[in-house]
Amino acid sequence: MPGLTTVVLCTRDRASLLEDALTHLAAAAGGAEVLVVDSGSIDDTTRQVAEQAGVDYVRSDVPGLSIARNLGLEHARGEFIVYTDDDCAVDPGFLAPLVAPFGIATVGASTGRLVDVSHPPAATKEPAQVLSRTTAGLDAGHGALMAFRTSILRSLGGFDPVLGAGRRFGGAEDMDAMSRVLHAGHSVVRVPGAVVTHLFTRDDSEYERLNENYGLGIGAMCGKWLRTSSADGRRLSALVLRRAVVRYARRFRRARTRRGQAAYLRGFFRGLREARSIPVRDGLFVDTAPPSPVAVAR
Repeated sequence: MPGLTTVVLCTRDRASLLEDALTHLAAAAGGAEVLVVDSGSIDDTTRQVAEQAGVDYVRSDVPGLSIARNLGLEHARGEFIVYTDDDCAVDPGFLAPLVAPFGIATVGASTGRLVDVSHPPAATKEPAQVLSRTTAGLDAGHGALMAFRTSILRSLGGFDPVLGAGRRFGGAEDMDAMSRVLHAGHSVVRVPGAVVTHLFTRDDSEYERLNENYGLGIGAMCGKWLRTSSADGRRLSALVLRRAVVRYARRFRRARTRRGQAAYLRGFFRGLREARSIPVRDGLFVDTAPPSPVAVAR
């Protein structure tokens, strides 16, 4: 494994899930540095779980997933930084294949394979796939298991703080980061052999809200790209919209998926529209109205 790797796990008020996630990481992360970033929990339980697990801990009083990820980036000591989620379990042996592509100097990021707990992962011999076009950021992978060359992610300003869970535009911060890595001339590698399992399922109302948040995020992302790199912005927007319409048609017969996809489309157009009023600097939205700080209950 080339160089030290930092694994960052962002969390908020989900101590039980965090404890399980850290148990899986302890068995799989080897000699990596593990850093828990507390994204504004209301009490001290998150810190206690991190300390009991023997991992590093840092807190952001201001909530927001991208804000937490950027705090992890600031504190990471590793040459490579890996992000996973508190409602996921990494598979044994996930880390070595995930960071192996960084042996090639042109690689700026890599992603693993996300599977659902209700569908256990089948063994795969699918080879790693190298991506190079900016629009491939839409297909690079999932934020539940992604890795970056730390110096490159820092040079790009980290994650867009206005995008992602906990913000008005509740998604697409991972795709935006991958697209910016690609746009800067680096490649992204998809690694099917690095696997993470998603353990948390949502009911129908949560599923609909989740899809609308994703739509808001990717709509805002496309709106930003239309202003910062018009050609790539047009390509990204056309690809997102075309895929969304196709998914809606294919899922029309099932009420749950039809409503979810309709919520995604509503969110997309709303995000595209609302993003116009937000200042942009160096490829990132300027966070003019960050969330209010959260005090820890004592």
